[in-house]
Amino acid sequence: MTSIMKTTTAILILFYFVFNNKLAAQTDYSHQCGFNDMLDYQETLIPGFKESANTTYRGLAAKANDKNSQSSKAIYTIPVVFHVVWNSSSPQQNLDDSVLIEQIAVLNEDYSRSNLDASNTRPAFLPIVADAEIQFELACIDPNGNSTNGIVRVQTTATFGNAFLPDMASVSKIQKSTQGGSDPWNQSEYLNIWIGDINGGSSTPSLLGVATPPANLPNWPANSTPQDLLDGAIIQYNAFGRNNPNIFAPGVVINGRTVTHEVGHYLGVRHCAENTFGGLLGSICGDDDGLNDTPNCDQSQQGCDTNRNSCTDTIGGLGDLPDMVENYMDYSDQDCQNSFTQGQATIMRSVLENERVGLLTSPGIGNCNVTSIENNVYEHFMDVYPNPSTGTFIINIRNGRKTEIRIINSLGETISPTTLNTTESKIELQINVKGIYFVSVISDDNSYTKKLIIK
Repeated sequence: MTSIMKTTTAILILFYFVFNNKLAAQTDYSHQCGFNDMLDYQETLIPGFKESANTTYRGLAAKANDKNSQSSKAIYTIPVVFHVVWNSSSPQQNLDDSVLIEQIAVLNEDYSRSNLDASNTRPAFLPIVADAEIQFELACIDPNGNSTNGIVRVQTTATFGNAFLPDMASVSKIQKSTQGGSDPWNQSEYLNIWIGDINGGSSTPSLLGVATPPANLPNWPANSTPQDLLDGAIIQYNAFGRNNPNIFAPGVVINGRTVTHEVGHYLGVRHCAENTFGGLLGSICGDDDGLNDTPNCDQSQQGCDTNRNSCTDTIGGLGDLPDMVENYMDYSDQDCQNSFTQGQATIMRSVLENERVGLLTSPGIGNCNVTSIENNVYEHFMDVYPNPSTGTFIINIRNGRKTEIRIINSLGETISPTTLNTTESKIELQINVKGIYFVSVISDDNSYTKKLIIK
């Protein structure tokens, strides 16, 4: 009896240690990506799924490491549809268009290395970072050939996910209208991104996002993406965008990199380190993403520790580099991420040229302009200048009809002047506080939003 009690106590102590270590890590509220949870869940549905996924990824990594097999450098554009699934008891989940539009801007900056914080990349990593030359646009034609703004809104009474630990079976319900969610558009031609509460209403979410890797890659079993978890990305509503008025947690920076990270998974890239509890019982090195240009690291620690070098490796002629907290696929805090590597860019472009080639020929963006910050089917109706501005700017409207104008700040709040109803062709306004704003012009049959910078 005594020996049994001692064994049981030891197991309980180990469980307590593992569990509380995980909770402690979550207080950093970094990506908390559900990619590994997704793989585990798929494995329960299709035995052998994980090994097939690993075999496929090793092939992609080998190609990315071969500098002689790099893809062409055409700019690839991906059509996006956002499914905003909001609970009727929590209207704040119904994110404003300006938040969705700004997330597209974040993706375009991050995947073209035009993000302002790219200048924060440490010099040691400059030889290996890359412009992936991938862009994103909200779809303007739906699968039925109708005009759209690329945004689907579904009000629901359903809850998704678990307030305690990630629950993929429950999270996946957000992708199905029969279970209170929103059905995907043609997944071979559109990048579907669902936005909602995927933590069961918890005030301390454990899951920020999850995405599926490309389906039917070489060496994967047929029908390897089960219907339970549909192709695309799913994002916690208050971990989305960089002008989201919903606070994720006090002191936590959410700047759109959750989506950048999950879309990386969707395009075939993995975490810089693949271990889940690395460092819990000692450093785990060697279990990395297989790419020659991402430093091997023990992923257990979050934050932005630029002095940390958890594993020894050799990166080309650069030698042993520190942990790359700048990498979008790391578990570092969002405000220190700013880069993809050349190998990661090669994998994503290879996936677009092969397994996800349908995105590049999608009718969703082929014959129209797209609702976005700088390119809209109604763009010719409105100018905002000077932009950037030192405070005073002019809105020039050319539609000849009564038009509502809204000025929205980076938190999604409508500021003074809150709303103007006017038919004037030119309106001069002033904002005295520096920052990023959104000028929305709305009339009976169209709308247009443009980003304004006050410096």
